[in-house]
Amino acid sequence: MEEALTSPPTFKLDFSKQIFCVELSPYEWSQQLICIALGEEIVVGTVQFQDEDDGEDITYSPIRTFHHETRVHAIAWSPETSLSVVPKIVAFCVAGADFKIRLYNSNLNDVNIYEILEGHTDYVNSIAYEPEGELLASASDDHTCKLWAVKEDQKCISSFYLTSPGVTVCWHREESGKLLVAEKNGLIHMYNVRSQQDIMSLDAGLVPLVSADWSPNPLNVVCAAAGELLLWDVTRPSRPFGSFTLHVEGCLKTKFCPANELIVASIGRPDNHLKIIDLKSQQIILSGKVRLFGGLTWHHRLPYVCASNDRQLNFWRVNIKSQICL
Repeated sequence: MEEALTSPPTFKLDFSKQIFCVELSPYEWSQQLICIALGEEIVVGTVQFQDEDDGEDITYSPIRTFHHETRVHAIAWSPETSLSVVPKIVAFCVAGADFKIRLYNSNLNDVNIYEILEGHTDYVNSIAYEPEGELLASASDDHTCKLWAVKEDQKCISSFYLTSPGVTVCWHREESGKLLVAEKNGLIHMYNVRSQQDIMSLDAGLVPLVSADWSPNPLNVVCAAAGELLLWDVTRPSRPFGSFTLHVEGCLKTKFCPANELIVASIGRPDNHLKIIDLKSQQIILSGKVRLFGGLTWHHRLPYVCASNDRQLNFWRVNIKSQICL
């Protein structure tokens, strides 16, 4: 594989403490919001990108800081979040190192509430709201994926029992109630949560599987297992239709670009190397490095990918037209 030249970040934002997790809002109506976990603090702010005559610029404005008792392992934004309504709604949840999930809800004025979801007995690796915001899914090292009715007394309403630690949960963007759950042992399940049925399973055939994602085109699924990036067409699930060796010492995270179903970001070892892949041309279109990795997230609409780097957020503008052969 021919490596891309390492590109410096387009923008950098510095913080006073190490960043353990970061998540840009995945929704059109709250796409300017970012949630940053710093030890026992969670900072919610806005990020705006502008094209200026003499170059690009970024504006970051912190809005509110929330207390959190333990290190954060995962963040998920609620689809109810909006700064355009009155009163404002900032709603998100985080999974902590104490195996608990905390739901935060604020109007950025006199209402600041958080509630605790308890039930997992080991680390929670991934959390995700369904698009309607009624349910929250969580995947844990305790070999379960749990569903929480976040508007009904925050109760766990069901559990899917796995054969190894759950590493990723994500919802179908168009069909309500369809959930993807990836396991460390290489299995990826798709469930209908209404009927509690397993619709389909995929097998990476490699371990450990550390991350998976559903494409903006829900017919495609990507996973990172060992040092490989594997791609499936779910209409032909028997085997992956694509495989790329990207990180010889193992992947850490992979995510589809929400604005382009053919672009995938991955970070892996050695050197916590960020690579952006164009699936159509099978080319690396951007490469970068972070020293101390703590999260990977895309902007909902703009071609920016963000990765945390110790006490810094690094943003790269992805030029889809530039291509370097694999």
